Amino acid sequence: MLRRMTLTTRVCAFFLGILAICFGVYSIIFYGIAAHHIRYEFDHELHSALSSLAAAVEVEETEAKWQPLEHAISLGPNQAADNIAWLVLGDQNQIVEQSTNSISDLYETAKRLSARQPLPSHVFSLREPHNHRDYIYERLRAPKPAREDRQPDEFDELLIIVSRSTIPRNQVLYQLALLVTFVPLIVLAIVAMLARWMVQKALRPVHDMAYQAQSIQGSDFNQRLNLPPYNDELTNLGYAFNQLLDRQQLAFDQQRRFAGDAAHELRTPLTVLLGHIDVTLRRQRSTDEYTSNLQLLRNQTIDLQRIVESLLFLARANNDAIPPQLEDVSLHHWLTNYWQSRADTTRRSDLHLDNQIPTSTIIRATSPLLSRIVDNLVSNAIKYTPPGSKITLTGRIENQSAVISVIDEGPGIPDADLPHIFEPFFRSHTSTIPGTGLGLAIAQRITHVLGGTLTVANNTLRGSTFTLELPAK
Repeated sequence: MLRRMTLTTRVCAFFLGILAICFGVYSIIFYGIAAHHIRYEFDHELHSALSSLAAAVEVEETEAKWQPLEHAISLGPNQAADNIAWLVLGDQNQIVEQSTNSISDLYETAKRLSARQPLPSHVFSLREPHNHRDYIYERLRAPKPAREDRQPDEFDELLIIVSRSTIPRNQVLYQLALLVTFVPLIVLAIVAMLARWMVQKALRPVHDMAYQAQSIQGSDFNQRLNLPPYNDELTNLGYAFNQLLDRQQLAFDQQRRFAGDAAHELRTPLTVLLGHIDVTLRRQRSTDEYTSNLQLLRNQTIDLQRIVESLLFLARANNDAIPPQLEDVSLHHWLTNYWQSRADTTRRSDLHLDNQIPTSTIIRATSPLLSRIVDNLVSNAIKYTPPGSKITLTGRIENQSAVISVIDEGPGIPDADLPHIFEPFFRSHTSTIPGTGLGLAIAQRITHVLGGTLTVANNTLRGSTFTLELPAK
């Protein structure tokens, strides 16, 4: 049911539910305390009247005397006295005295109680719900009754019974029950209307943001939500949604730029291939010419294949990439073997190795992935460094991490280009050297797969330094 409610109704329902529970608990406690007090006052007035009547009785050794004129009898407040009926019953069910408002069945009740087995002097209660009355009575008996020379006000035993109608008390309790039931319901209804208005007003920014979000097209990320002028959760929600739009716009722009750059990079080798094929087909050629043209086409096809593989590698999402089976690699020996395997590299005389990595250093990687990263960094340094300039490949340990750096003495990288140097197809506007702009992006992607970082910084004097940092065991 809650799923079909609007947010306003749901918030109001929760709020009113809590308020109803509070009202219910308060009403029950209030009614219990008030009802207990009303019943206590009712019973207290009855007991006070009985005590006043019992005080007019003098119990001696041989008789019990009824002497109301010698004692002050007070039955409580006027209203209570008017509602209380009483009767004093003597020997042989003789009515000694009774109130002016004594009811007809009070005498019958007194006779029935008098016929019971005598009990010690004690106050007893009797409730008769069928006639809506409560009774309390007390029997006062002489310890050793003697009937010789007895006066009219002397008896063996006196039974004092006091009665009061419960109808007024029950009416008050009923009115109290109505009060504690309907007043909270009325208040709850008023609060419900006010709460709905207040919640609607408080959630108005949510409705506005939802309307704005619906108006944003799937391919248009330039629009942003207008944030409410409050520093609260709704503002944070709108700010988070705008940040999401920023990330989506960045990803969309990168994807669009990636697609455009990929098409541009693929167009060049395809144009070259098509041109050589057209030239070859214009006339009959010798076997050597066909062989030369086919070799040229093969080289162009290999370049095209590398571009396509790089594009596929970069286009694959991180979550979709199959993680490689990493293994323990002794980085010192790997770097030495890598250097020896590149003995025929172009401009070998410009390359220098400074391997300071301890022989006990172990990293989790694979040899092909490490070679791909370092090859791309070294090739990039060779491409942008003039012949005769020094290029240094160093290895060291810093803060329990293995660090491999490629330091060149080239022109350096403009500061404005440093944040974008690892983006696919990025080419500095100052660069005139041909390339695809994929090598550093691939190196960065592989570094993330290995759990490391790849950074770049300009040197103090000239050139730049690419730093690969991997966790060492």
